[in-house]
Amino acid sequence: MKKSITYSRLRIVDVPIKRNGARFRASIRHFLVLIWLVCSGSAVQSQEIKAYTEEWPPYNFKQGNTLKGIATDILQFACSQAQLKCDLQLVPWNRAYKTTQDNANALIYTIARIPAREHQFLWIGPILPRTTWVFARTDIAHKIHSIRDLDQFKVGAIRAEASITELREAGVAASAIQLFNSNSDEMRVFKSGKLDVVVNTEIGMAMNQKQFGIASEEYIKLMKLHEGGDLYFAMNLQSNPELVEKLQASVEKLRRDGKIQLVVQQYTK
Repeated sequence: MKKSITYSRLRIVDVPIKRNGARFRASIRHFLVLIWLVCSGSAVQSQEIKAYTEEWPPYNFKQGNTLKGIATDILQFACSQAQLKCDLQLVPWNRAYKTTQDNANALIYTIARIPAREHQFLWIGPILPRTTWVFARTDIAHKIHSIRDLDQFKVGAIRAEASITELREAGVAASAIQLFNSNSDEMRVFKSGKLDVVVNTEIGMAMNQKQFGIASEEYIKLMKLHEGGDLYFAMNLQSNPELVEKLQASVEKLRRDGKIQLVVQQYTK
């Protein structure tokens, strides 16, 4: 039996909830969706991205105790804009590659997107274009007329680097390729004259020249090795897809706003 209370002409009745059930259920659904969005957003922001990179100036390098470089700055801006926690570490490239493949929410940079790697990572970018060149010591450059001639010389490459695949696809024998753990190891041997050829981008080699005190007349840019396979950030396949989406959106906004170009100019002017 329902109770009713009458005050003047106002009559308040206990109405069964089923009269407004559809509206009530819709309100509850909207409320729960809102709570889920807030909670899931907080959960994503609380997850830390572990980012691994190598020493490859001017893209990523250490200055004192600080990680700097074109790609490093872009990644830090992207993480900040997306309100994501990103911990950056500089390690040998081979270790960065393996660690990223083995751990969810791990990220590697600066990495070329080539067919052999396509299904190994979740890709964020592109961040920068990539064209690699063959640079040879001046004293032996006149002996190199084609990529195939590199078989006669000592060609440097970083372990797990895309240039190894590109050299092999161009027909360079595996026996001619000498592997190094880092860019600095490779460039020190190149400067000493014990390495004949290195592969790099133009701005990468220009930075190496300054950093390692290599005179411009000591080497020659001989020929293009590969154009394409732009530079990206890449994450482990088991990473939270929302982290990937947030970073991708952030990188695209940085590009639209002209901030990526400003970062490039800062390191190449």
